[in-house]
Amino acid sequence: MKGKRKELAPIRDNVAPRATVNPIHIIDMNIAVPGRGKMYFKRFKYKGCPVLDNQTADFKKGALLVDMKRNDLIRNLYQLMSKDTNQTTYSHFCGVINYIRWLDGFGLKAIKGDWFHMDLINEYMKWFSEECALNRKQKTSWSADKKALSWVLKQLNRSLDAKSLPSVKGATVGNNSYQAHDLETELKPLAKSLFKAYKSLLKHFKESTLPERHPLYDEELLNKVAIERGLKGNKLVGQKAAFKKALQKSDARNHIVRIAMMITYMFTGINTNPLAKLKISDIYFKEVQGGKYIFDSSKGRARNQEQDNSLGFNKHAKEFIESWLSVAKTMAEGDISAPVFPYFKQDGSVTTYDAVINSPQACINKLLEKLGLPTINPSRFRKSKLDTLFRVTQSVYLVAMSGNNSINVVARNYVHGTKTEHQNNLGAAMDAKYAIANGKEIKAATEAAKYKFADVLDNYEYEHLRAGKDRNNESRTPLGVRCNDNKKGSASIIRKLLKKEGVDTTVEESICTDFLSCFECEYHALVADVMDIWLMLSFKETLQQLQQLPAVNSMPEKRYTWLFNIIESILKRFKEKSSSNFLLAEEKIKEAAHPLYNNVYSLNDLFEVFS
Repeated sequence: MKGKRKELAPIRDNVAPRATVNPIHIIDMNIAVPGRGKMYFKRFKYKGCPVLDNQTADFKKGALLVDMKRNDLIRNLYQLMSKDTNQTTYSHFCGVINYIRWLDGFGLKAIKGDWFHMDLINEYMKWFSEECALNRKQKTSWSADKKALSWVLKQLNRSLDAKSLPSVKGATVGNNSYQAHDLETELKPLAKSLFKAYKSLLKHFKESTLPERHPLYDEELLNKVAIERGLKGNKLVGQKAAFKKALQKSDARNHIVRIAMMITYMFTGINTNPLAKLKISDIYFKEVQGGKYIFDSSKGRARNQEQDNSLGFNKHAKEFIESWLSVAKTMAEGDISAPVFPYFKQDGSVTTYDAVINSPQACINKLLEKLGLPTINPSRFRKSKLDTLFRVTQSVYLVAMSGNNSINVVARNYVHGTKTEHQNNLGAAMDAKYAIANGKEIKAATEAAKYKFADVLDNYEYEHLRAGKDRNNESRTPLGVRCNDNKKGSASIIRKLLKKEGVDTTVEESICTDFLSCFECEYHALVADVMDIWLMLSFKETLQQLQQLPAVNSMPEKRYTWLFNIIESILKRFKEKSSSNFLLAEEKIKEAAHPLYNNVYSLNDLFEVFS
């Protein structure tokens, strides 16, 4: 018969799936979360949600187990949290534990069978608000528990109740967020130690050997810390033994993987989970105004947006990533779908660090702490990277683009300066105040303090900072100070003075010659290079000789004192920045002063020429 529908064949896809079978017994309701451990729902059964023994996963001996008759609640929570389980689900589980524990502590029970009745939740929110006001609790904890309860309410189709929860203002601003590393005292020593360890482990990996102790070991640093902390005898022996024991706890290959991840943290600031999920095939080379390496990954908690994870533009980053890819491919026996940073289990199987409870930096940080070095995590390295970028560019927009953050977040964290900058400013202020209190003139005290706490670059940093900029008008002044643009600053004033004298000059011809005003000019830079230090030492030496010959000294006393104090302060900073370059410059001046200052009259000649 025409038009008759064809009978539907009973194929597998058309058959309704079987109902999901969940564990019947409460004791079997456990959910494993990669990277976080297990969620044990049996904790909700007893008063106070007692903690479990880490080894046995049973309740600790002697724990008082009072059955609160919450089996229905446990089954509902298990049902909700067993869908699309991830690390955020684990956080929500912990938040609900805190809430139920609070109810038990105050003797509160379900209202009409509802453990999430709004009267109970509102009381919890009110209590948390009061605790935060008294500084007994942190707003970050309050915000986390509120998010957990909001999630549960939404899963129960109670979105209006979730929206009625109070907003936790200041949770982001008031938290104990990680501070950027100080470039000189923290980041550089860290980088040096990590690269030293990596190169050593790379050599052992190629030779299929293992060092006697972890290559992070530094005898000099360890002894220095021991003196500071008063460690002697067995305690000092224990500190040194830790570097041997660190190599005995896991597969030998894991040690170089961890160090490689630490260096990658430093270059990129990527979090552990997205870094752990990277495959060898995800890494590619991209040419964008010069070579840079990009990690093809996504930022999971930001709606899976793509992120540009540049390893940087310097040769160290290039050499590192090339050497590590070679190691990763060797470990994977050429399989490009294998993880870039594998974790080798004791049974020989391979997994990734997002599926391991302990973070890769956990054991590294224990060793770094013994050396007096700052601990590592991707958040702090990311903060250091963005802090440095903001200080160089002063652009909130560029920092936001680089960090995959909103402009508001970047403005809140960087536009008002960083902790290191504030410490330098406070240090300069207190130093000047102390000098003034001891009778030093205000201007001399403030200028000396300013340069005592000023940023001093080495030649590599200066070249990196100036890369890509117009450098046609750069120069090194007779003071040993770099001038970023000698057509600006006092150049326009000099041009006007020459015009009054009847000498016409074009903008291209006019060059700033007011080298005594360099310190007050925005275009100056301090670079601890041998030549710069030699020039400044020569200038200082001639300045001292000039002071002893008042007949030829045309410089006013106040000007002399001001200039001498600044030179003294900058030379101290040069020595702190690069003691090796300072020693070389001192050797040069022992042989001879810079040709500009070959005799005591040189400075007067310079004044006559350039003033």
